[in-house]
Amino acid sequence: MLIAVKATLRLGDTLVPLIFMSDGTHLLNFAGDKKEWPVYMTIGNLSSKICQMPLTHTVVMVALLPIPIKNCKIPRKRLDEQRRTNREVLNDVLRRVLQPLIFKQNPNAESGCYNVLCADGNFRRCKPVLAAWLADCPEYSDLHHLERHVCSWCVCPKNQLGDYVPSDKQHPRRHHNEYRTLSDANTKAANAELSSRHVHRGFNVFRHIPCIVRDLRKTDLLHTMQIGMLDHLQKWIFHFMKTHKGLDKYNAIWLSVPA
Repeated sequence: MLIAVKATLRLGDTLVPLIFMSDGTHLLNFAGDKKEWPVYMTIGNLSSKICQMPLTHTVVMVALLPIPIKNCKIPRKRLDEQRRTNREVLNDVLRRVLQPLIFKQNPNAESGCYNVLCADGNFRRCKPVLAAWLADCPEYSDLHHLERHVCSWCVCPKNQLGDYVPSDKQHPRRHHNEYRTLSDANTKAANAELSSRHVHRGFNVFRHIPCIVRDLRKTDLLHTMQIGMLDHLQKWIFHFMKTHKGLDKYNAIWLSVPA
């Protein structure tokens, strides 16, 4: 994905890979089971040593996603309608948060670039891209408009999850651009096709961002291990941008933050 975006860069442009992290957090059991769903963001081409310094504030909270109320003892039809409304609200909030990352259908050198004030006091022409989103499996399904308890990588039937699949009989990978087309069609056949792939119909912001959703680096590890995953992502992206052939001629800048 980073290689594909790199092809649209001009001389002097700076690629800024963004890493998002989100986790629905249970706060307390009193006064209605209070929860919050924060979204954090950091820059991928920061050195992991700089990123892990608390005083540099390299990880910032960019949004609090809405938490739907619990629906108990209501008819199934009304419950399905409420869940559909909850998904629409969530996607509208995500659309507002990720609006700067939404490019045109055919990204070019002019789309998605911004003049950014960097830590050294100079303005540079930067192109931010979505490089990773760290979240657990149920939350990942909610973010990408998938049904619960399905594979986010391939179209695997629920009753075959966990079974060994030979290499010559692998399930087809998920194609989120195709899901966008089927959802926009809003026909009986298109909706049936989405249902067969365990995908909810409706707008999803990730289908309008130039990234391969199934390839977004993610984790379903215990929360205590996510810091290690973040450290691995920082080192991988930093190494990629520093060593990839031909990147130096773009005069890329390793962004940093003031102490």
